[in-house]
Amino acid sequence: MKSSTKFWLSIFTFLPLVLLVLTFLFFFTIFFENIMELEQHNGEFPMEFLQSLIWFILLIVFMGIISLGVKIYYIVHTNNNSENDTNKKVMWTLILIFTGIIGSIIYYFIEIIPLKSIK
Repeated sequence: MKSSTKFWLSIFTFLPLVLLVLTFLFFFTIFFENIMELEQHNGEFPMEFLQSLIWFILLIVFMGIISLGVKIYYIVHTNNNSENDTNKKVMWTLILIFTGIIGSIIYYFIEIIPLKSIK
């Protein structure tokens, strides 16, 4: 595997985790800001909250698409790897399906980094 491919895989492997943290920060910032604004407007619903909610949903969708893409790539990679026996292929496939972002990060460190670089 080329070192540039490993570099891009590392970015896309860790990007959903970074986006998850940003999503939580964004949600709590918007949530608390709008609670303060709600108190100032005597219970009228702030329209800015709906605009912020759209960005929040788009961030979640973007994170999900990247996470799913990385998962699919790693599942195809483990099943096409000729060094893996059937048990190892099934094990990695189940780990990648059921563990989410953490499984992808573990797969990257155990299976992708040790591969020899082709220049």
